[in-house]
Amino acid sequence: MKPAEVHDVLVSIGATQLHHANTVTTSSTFLEEGALLSRGYVEAHGLKQTSQSSDSIDKRYGIWDAVFVDHVDIHYRGGRKKGPNQYGPILFELNVNALLKLPSETDVRVTKKNPIHWKDKQDDAERYFLSPEELRKNIGYGDFDKMLVIFTPTGRFEFPEKRVRIALDNPQRSMSNGEDAYRHAEQRLREAAKKGLVTADLGPHACLAGCACVDTYKSYPLAQFDSRFA
Repeated sequence: MKPAEVHDVLVSIGATQLHHANTVTTSSTFLEEGALLSRGYVEAHGLKQTSQSSDSIDKRYGIWDAVFVDHVDIHYRGGRKKGPNQYGPILFELNVNALLKLPSETDVRVTKKNPIHWKDKQDDAERYFLSPEELRKNIGYGDFDKMLVIFTPTGRFEFPEKRVRIALDNPQRSMSNGEDAYRHAEQRLREAAKKGLVTADLGPHACLAGCACVDTYKSYPLAQFDSRFA
């Protein structure tokens, strides 16, 4: 679908922001480059990114060169215990109107299920909504599996006017080197934004009542914790 078609459907269900979560290392690369980047773009250009458990799936199903965003903050997901986003503690937030600024050749697909649940030999109609009409009939605000898979001509989703809002989880924990994780992450992100000439509105993520992210972060082994914040 065209970016404007998906934009109009999202606006109709009350979505105002696009969200993308990642680790400090990968997010710093985005800020230095001034854009959200596909995993394939980062790899092809020799940039830094943290490996994800979904990488093999992305390559297998032809979405390695896409940029993923959600119309809702998955930190607030329903139907399960609230906790940190599994992709990382850094949440980029762009106004939904950013879709209208994408190149005209951009293809925006919306998944019916998270790709981790896809199966071999499925066709596009089983994996994606193929028209704005089909999407409009089947999406509601907060449908977390309905991810935007965005194929731009370059593998980049530029930050409009080089501005972006960032919410950073505060795990209230130190990394293996003894540094406070939040302060370390904040410093790295600000340095990366400065290098990329990006204006970043950066602050702590506002958790809802009952959020389990702090307890969850405390349960992570050091290596797993460091991989997200170092």
